Amino acid sequence: MYEVLAQCGLRAGARMLEVGPGTGQVTGRLTAAGASVVAVELGVGLAARLRDNLAGQDVTVVEGDFCEVELPGRDFDLAVCATAFHWLDAERAVRRLAALVRAGGWLAVWWTVFGDPHRPMAWRAELQHLYHRWMPAESRDPTEVPAPMRVAERTAELAWGGLFGPVRVEVIRWDHPMTPAAARGLWATFPNVRELDAVRRQAFLDGVAEVVAGQPGGVVVDHYATVLYTAERRAAAVRV
Repeated sequence: MYEVLAQCGLRAGARMLEVGPGTGQVTGRLTAAGASVVAVELGVGLAARLRDNLAGQDVTVVEGDFCEVELPGRDFDLAVCATAFHWLDAERAVRRLAALVRAGGWLAVWWTVFGDPHRPMAWRAELQHLYHRWMPAESRDPTEVPAPMRVAERTAELAWGGLFGPVRVEVIRWDHPMTPAAARGLWATFPNVRELDAVRRQAFLDGVAEVVAGQPGGVVVDHYATVLYTAERRAAAVRV
């Protein structure tokens, strides 16, 4: 993925804008490449952790709503948003991004899909019993195409108004082996699991660990897909 970003302007001396950096997992990779980053984070607690995690690096952390907050400077070479664009109003966000990214600069938006529907795994079908019991509203067909992979919809969002384009799509498939403890730890980070009350959360996570422990060797390999959308800012993009 970072090889693709390098083709879109990630390099030493690049001026970058990151929307929704969280605790800085991506931000650290950007600064390691020599980029100067303005990171816009809505969550006060996350912004504080980001500052601590990347202290001494070339990162300016701005707290607030990306579509409204005042930002230092314009004419960014590349704007990125990792696993957060779905929280934004797409039209407002694209319009603001076009005002901040220089003509010929790039936009990169991506998500990681946990459980690639094109490579279904039998053990994941067993997880559906847990969802049916503890989170029935969250249960879904494992073969259903998740939002990040609905290419036509995501492309239309990013191409709104003709400000960016053409939109290019890269699907990067990779594997992640997990022990029962690792699977339990991963699912514990998902918002829908964290929102359960303590008793149901404990029962659900215990169930996840049990499913993995019951597989041959007590280890599973999960298939992931990182879906990366990139688009160049057109010269005719408007400023707001």
